[in-house]
Amino acid sequence: MACVGLLGGCFNPIHNGHVRLALEMLEQLGLDRVELMPAAVPPHKPGEGMLSFARRVEMVRAAVDGIDGLGVNCIEAKRPGPSYTVDTLRLLRDMRPEDDFWFILGAGDLRVLPNWERGMEIPALAHLAVSNRVEDDLEDVRAFVGSAWPDAIEDATGTWRFAGGRTLSFANVPRLDISSSQVREKWCAGRCVRALVPDGVERLMRTHAGELSGVWGCV
Repeated sequence: MACVGLLGGCFNPIHNGHVRLALEMLEQLGLDRVELMPAAVPPHKPGEGMLSFARRVEMVRAAVDGIDGLGVNCIEAKRPGPSYTVDTLRLLRDMRPEDDFWFILGAGDLRVLPNWERGMEIPALAHLAVSNRVEDDLEDVRAFVGSAWPDAIEDATGTWRFAGGRTLSFANVPRLDISSSQVREKWCAGRCVRALVPDGVERLMRTHAGELSGVWGCV
């Protein structure tokens, strides 16, 4: 059995913050690997301004190329309709019953999990690996878990076990204050994006400059 982290996102484009988060979770939780999973049809983001799934996958592959323990999961290409996490996790469990999955998300996303499509079913399908966003996020997570899953038992600081045997682990991840929207804004303004995105991604951005500028609405 392999312990596999899943880091989903639009990756429009992928940036160094995504890669660092994947590596931190890989190391801190002792996972066998982390797979970055681009959303094919992000349910909460409009198609306008979104690079094609194939282009975003190409960039994610370039971002993790040569990094041990990181890979790309393109399962969203096999599913029609919106990319709801709960449906993707069910499909992954059916396809790979031998793997133990950890779904990676930020503390802010955890707090709005009840607003996701069947979001509260996710802990029945995968462990949760929650990263901090600000200094006091652990206490926020503790309060949310106590309210949402009162039967969860805190085994150690920042680790809870659900009644079904799944785990929620909190990881203190060094914050890289980078966002995809920031990268897009700098790109459209003709500014340098070096050190914001992996080198391979920057090269692809230059190669497909016209396409990116057109999709992102650069003036």
